[in-house]
Amino acid sequence: MRRRDVIGAMCGVALALPRHAAAQQPGKVWRIGTVVPGTAEQSEPYAQALEQRLADFGYVQGRNIVWVHQFVAPQPDKIEEAVGSLVPQVDLLVVRGSIAAMAAKKLGSGLPTVFISSAFPVEIGLVHSLAHPGGNITGIASEAATETNQKRLQILKEIVPDLKRAAVLRVPDEPFTGLAMPSLDLAARQLGVTLIPVDIRSADDLAAAFASIQKSEAQALLVLGAVLVSALGKQIADLALATRLPSCHVFQRKRLSREDWSASARILRQIFLRPLRKSIRSSKAPAQPTFRSSNRRATSSQSM
Repeated sequence: MRRRDVIGAMCGVALALPRHAAAQQPGKVWRIGTVVPGTAEQSEPYAQALEQRLADFGYVQGRNIVWVHQFVAPQPDKIEEAVGSLVPQVDLLVVRGSIAAMAAKKLGSGLPTVFISSAFPVEIGLVHSLAHPGGNITGIASEAATETNQKRLQILKEIVPDLKRAAVLRVPDEPFTGLAMPSLDLAARQLGVTLIPVDIRSADDLAAAFASIQKSEAQALLVLGAVLVSALGKQIADLALATRLPSCHVFQRKRLSREDWSASARILRQIFLRPLRKSIRSSKAPAQPTFRSSNRRATSSQSM
């Protein structure tokens, strides 16, 4: 077995075919679209990680792959528009975040899709289960248990032992929000903490949001995960520190997030690119499990 095959096997990739065999399908040039919310500066490193990993498997831009990248503002209408524009152009789709994943499922008409960093994929209806997602969509879940939000509130309580009022910065259009709040409400009652929801829909809302948090006399801040929050992570953290507000965030380190993109390349190869005698639109994707990302971090910050 070749060295690269050994590496692939360690990653859970079935290796019945020789190295690069799938890449040798005569005349087939795969068109792969990506939708990544955020600026090009923020998003290009992740797309590059995906490109590089697939190149390692023998799928090279200009030879047997055509990449169509869409870097869009982290807003639901812009994300859905980007997904809709790519669906008729590509054979495969890679998307980041729950909003993009849901748009792909709604608009994709069976287009094989890999999602990255989607929270609660079972609960929001993306897949049937983590072990058996079904259909043509699978990927890497950033959150798979609502109890993690309870733990984040407990972390804030440890930072601020006399915590009575905690602000919750959230994006109301994000599927994650509706699922996270019930578990947070339960934890808050158990801990004797009053939650103060503060909504944002764009970067323009941040200043008013933090003014509202200060006016509410919140003693700490919990930031719920969302594509928009990820794009604004540094600004949110800086504002929390500037207002001397102990806070707990759900962010991904850039290096680790790039590992998720690299892992998605393995999923693409295994599920969608290896079959040699089937049209990409002729059948459903194999039942590949949805993976939980081990790269998500609950990061707390405190300024005294």
